[in-house]
Amino acid sequence: MFRKLTIGFAAASMAFLAVPATAQEAEEPRTTYRIEYLKLKPGMEQRWIEMGEKYYGPATEAAGQKHPTIHWLMSGPWDIMMVFELPRGMAMLDSHNPPERTAWEAAFEKVAGSKEAAEKLVAEANTIETDSLVVYSHTHP
Repeated sequence: MFRKLTIGFAAASMAFLAVPATAQEAEEPRTTYRIEYLKLKPGMEQRWIEMGEKYYGPATEAAGQKHPTIHWLMSGPWDIMMVFELPRGMAMLDSHNPPERTAWEAAFEKVAGSKEAAEKLVAEANTIETDSLVVYSHTHP
């Protein structure tokens, strides 16, 4: 009985090796996005825009990265949706300190004037946002 099972498993295993080559072709790469939803305190929209134009946008450019697409939402609980393309896909999440983040933080400190000034700006941004949510998505080729 044991011998018959072993032969059966071996035969089934061989069937998996005979999968046609077309089933093993490389997939087209997907585009992966980090999507962040923000809820701002009432009346803070202009300050959020100002901080983006004066600090966050220039830091993104200085780091050589793509700007997020920003959507001002007209319904639902969120005020803003920002869509960031992840150039290395989900591999960017394989590290606590990916090179893209390091480059952006260095550029942000330079644009802000110092590490302390950059920390104050981040703290301020955190006070004008009342809630946030981050999700990830990808396209299907």
